Amino acid sequence: MGKMPKIPRNLSDKDMFKGWQEEPTIEETMLQAAEPIQSTRPQLRCMPQQKGEKREGTYQTYLSQDAIDTMEKFLLEIKLDFFKQGISDYHVNVRREGNTILLEHVPAEGKNTKK
Repeated sequence: MGKMPKIPRNLSDKDMFKGWQEEPTIEETMLQAAEPIQSTRPQLRCMPQQKGEKREGTYQTYLSQDAIDTMEKFLLEIKLDFFKQGISDYHVNVRREGNTILLEHVPAEGKNTKK
């Protein structure tokens, strides 16, 4: 048998790992390959945003921050009104009449009322 190389003693962690590079795992390779696909898709935000946080979406070019905040406030008020009436299942119809955009909240048929 050949001689084993001598193991250096009293090295720091940094010195022991000098020149060593970790090989990428399959998971890391797949994640790196998926990154460009994810960055080109628009991301929907479900959580409330902090004051002053930049909003994403095409509507941000048309609406001011105040208009967005007011619209969100009104939508929340309608949701709370439905909750008070016992309506938990509804959908929103969006339509245009001239220069006006209408959001109409319509209760779904059947399973809406509390008992």
